[in-house]
Amino acid sequence: MRLLGRRYLSERPATAAQTALAKLAGDRSPIAKGQPVGWSPDLARVLSLPRRDLASTYADADFAALEATLRAPADTRCTCGTLGKRCPAALLPIQRLALLEAARMGGGLFPIGVGHGKTLVDLLLPLVVPGCKVAVLLLPSNLRAQLIEVDWQFYSGHWRLPNLAGGRWFRPGLPVLHVITYEKFSTQEGTDLLTRIRPDLIICDEAHKLKDRKSARTGQFLRYLELNPETRLVAQSGTLATRTVKDYAHLAEYALRGGSPLPLKQHVVEEWASALDPGTTVAPPGALLQLVDPAHSLAPLEGENEADRERRRVRNAYRRWRNATPGVVATDESAVGMPLVIRTRDPGQVPNELLAHIQTALGGQRPDGEEFVDELQRVVCARQLASGFFHRWRYPDVQGVPQDPELIVRWFARRQEFNRELRERIKRPAEHLDSPGLLMRAAIRAHQSPPYEGELPTWRAMSWPAWAEIHKRIVHVTEAVWLSDFIVRDAAKWALRKGQPGIVWVEFPEIGQRIAKAAGVPFYGGGPEASATIIRESGTRSIVASLRAHGTGKNLTMFSRMMFVNPPADGAAWEQAIGRCHRQGQLADEVEVELYQHTDELVGAFQKARDFARFIEQTEVTPQKLNFANL
Repeated sequence: MRLLGRRYLSERPATAAQTALAKLAGDRSPIAKGQPVGWSPDLARVLSLPRRDLASTYADADFAALEATLRAPADTRCTCGTLGKRCPAALLPIQRLALLEAARMGGGLFPIGVGHGKTLVDLLLPLVVPGCKVAVLLLPSNLRAQLIEVDWQFYSGHWRLPNLAGGRWFRPGLPVLHVITYEKFSTQEGTDLLTRIRPDLIICDEAHKLKDRKSARTGQFLRYLELNPETRLVAQSGTLATRTVKDYAHLAEYALRGGSPLPLKQHVVEEWASALDPGTTVAPPGALLQLVDPAHSLAPLEGENEADRERRRVRNAYRRWRNATPGVVATDESAVGMPLVIRTRDPGQVPNELLAHIQTALGGQRPDGEEFVDELQRVVCARQLASGFFHRWRYPDVQGVPQDPELIVRWFARRQEFNRELRERIKRPAEHLDSPGLLMRAAIRAHQSPPYEGELPTWRAMSWPAWAEIHKRIVHVTEAVWLSDFIVRDAAKWALRKGQPGIVWVEFPEIGQRIAKAAGVPFYGGGPEASATIIRESGTRSIVASLRAHGTGKNLTMFSRMMFVNPPADGAAWEQAIGRCHRQGQLADEVEVELYQHTDELVGAFQKARDFARFIEQTEVTPQKLNFANL
């Protein structure tokens, strides 16, 4: 049944841009619920950890000795001029502290903010960690080209770097660094990758990529560390905790072992998170108040109630305690002091048809009549409709012959049945059984004839034979159905503002491609070619870029204006994306950010992002851009 003609007109005005930011004044008041955090051996261990003031731990002589050891020979050729960059002739204070702490502890947990030079730390760590001969650097795939083609050449003119695995040169006596992407690590080949390399040290850049303990990627990673306890780990990110302290408790454990400032037992981590994490329903802090130093008082904030203030006290106490733990190096200030301005952009009248379809999507049905099975599908569809389109499946003709409608119905039903069984099985991950792809291979092995006799595990999925019989008989593709170009036209107008080039950030490639075509500017989606090309932009024209592909790691200071077409609901995503321009090396007087807020869903996403940004700042110490920006 098609619903493109239906109308469920909302009572709300067509645009909410004029009032959007007025809804975002502060955290939503928490409601205490559940048992207070109790006493535990884990809490006793954390309270007994040694504490130190990192600023006074090392002297100028330590810094001088470190730089003298790491500095490249005097006859090394500097290429900074050809790259158009300022020479990195001296280490930044936070870089010195991170390297010295890693050398002393053998590992580390480094919540270092965006723009503080983590890349150079990555490259120098193998040279300072004692006994390191082979190291692995894990990083997102969209950063690999920049590291190999630009950063390596940039830094090697001033600093000794390790041997790059697969590189053109090998210098005896220096460790070997393997640069591996998280995406490759998640493949079948990646399951055994670390076992083959056997690194002494693993460096996780953008370590929040390993925040989900239930994912196949993180499960494989943690199993390797469990089986190889001698492997040292350094985990660093500008956003270690994006939504919860659970995001990095496991990384802290393997980086610092018994010296972790977070619980080692998962049920205790859950208990602490219930009191520290953002949300409107929280547990009382209870025994966590032991972390609070009476000497550190907090002035009340305007409009703050007692529950809000107690929660802020406990978060601040946890942050101070964590950052005073040996092996932890955190930034406590923004990398740049230039102004940051965030404002809404009004795209004009929102078509009534889109408002009606958004209501339909939030009610559980796509505009073409397909029923959603979970909340995520509803939200994603509503976000797409806010930009004028939605995704649906299409079953194209095969060699000019239409596909059988009855077969499509059976195909879809069997697919759903297998996916339900798959979702249940993946809740119990094991080696070679911790991702949909690996489980499918295990099901094939279990049902093959003659019987499988190898060493890999099998999974006798009851629904697999019926699904295997039919799953290759239907061809389907995803297509974008466009209902309105009102956002496309307005975003193209923004991109073509005379003398003010900028970045148009998008969540969905379809809207990005359409805006780029309308404005006559390039669109940078995913893939290594786009990653290698976007960093060569001069800043003389606007560009459209995928937030997922390019919103982390890259230096895009050639731009000082940004537009968010699909504002994310994640404070960490905002911090990372704005940090592409609002960082060291930015020459503009201020960085300007605009975003669309013309639907309740977009307003709610930005409100959630600000709530998460407050949580990150109160537990991570680094000022978050959404918090100090001029709104």
